[in-house]
Amino acid sequence: MDILKNLNQRLTLTDEEVIPGGEEDIKKVLSESKIQLPEDYIDFLRQISGGDSQGVSFQVDDGSQEIWIWSAGFALEKRDEFLAPFLGEASCLDDVFQNAWFIGGDVGDLVYCYGKGKDGIGIYRTEEGSLWFDEKNDKIADTLTDLLVKGVGIDAALTL
Repeated sequence: MDILKNLNQRLTLTDEEVIPGGEEDIKKVLSESKIQLPEDYIDFLRQISGGDSQGVSFQVDDGSQEIWIWSAGFALEKRDEFLAPFLGEASCLDDVFQNAWFIGGDVGDLVYCYGKGKDGIGIYRTEEGSLWFDEKNDKIADTLTDLLVKGVGIDAALTL
């Protein structure tokens, strides 16, 4: 399913230009992720990861809040940024990245990741300053399609 053509009525694409591509970055994401990423997410990356794209954002309802899904290249950059404080601490890295791949945020203090948590596999949220992926994280949706098309978890994605 083309997520961008079937957006939930509560979401409005804020980017004027969505650039498809980024196949090399997508291959790198797939090779570096410790978990199997779902097809809808991979297909979505192909739609938004071209050029120097950092991804796409969606205004929610009245536009006071946004959901931002990172391009493949930007997800890799953010992963490196998140890893930097833990360099040399392999056990910490395993705790943070073993069960999750970070995919976006709320353009504020929340980060979204796809992973396996207390409620099974799906999209979870955490605070950017607390990137541990564990039983404390709240699941917001099973898939990117559920979040962006069906609207499952939109409110949960924006609040703690």
